[in-house]
Amino acid sequence: MMDNVIQDYWQPIIESYQKGQTALPLYMGLNQNGYDALLLAMGLESVTLSLEVESKLQLRLELLNMRIGELEELEKLLVESLNPDVTFGSEMVTALASACLGSQHLWRDLGMPERPRLTALFRDYFPLLHAKNVNNMRWKRFLYRQLCENGGDYVCRSPSCEECASYSECFDLSAK
Repeated sequence: MMDNVIQDYWQPIIESYQKGQTALPLYMGLNQNGYDALLLAMGLESVTLSLEVESKLQLRLELLNMRIGELEELEKLLVESLNPDVTFGSEMVTALASACLGSQHLWRDLGMPERPRLTALFRDYFPLLHAKNVNNMRWKRFLYRQLCENGGDYVCRSPSCEECASYSECFDLSAK
């Protein structure tokens, strides 16, 4: 599974990150040593980021630090569902929670090539959350919905999703 984890999940995330095409902060939310160790363990090379990309990543890190409570709640939610047998699980928790603070769909903010790959990532890394998402809700909305249901300070806009005017924005109806 190690090769699949690298090829299917980490490689596109890291490649997109290194091109500045994610919402991830500097070092993907990890510290520099953690980021370097992740690349080394995967046999991937660190690339020198352009000054423009590096300053953008630094800004994202500063913005992320302003929302640290939210980040910690997301990390806690993810850790509770983390598959203990998966490779680089704590690193994925950090990267995924950091990407949730972006403004686009989670698969784009994380740097995945398409949403089904993100769904597979949830299946492999966070099987309990994957199993709960029976209606194929978009992942970022699903995570925040979970935080809301767990008593967080997040507004749940509708008491019943089926009655909500944004239903089609949250759920991928084409996948059924």
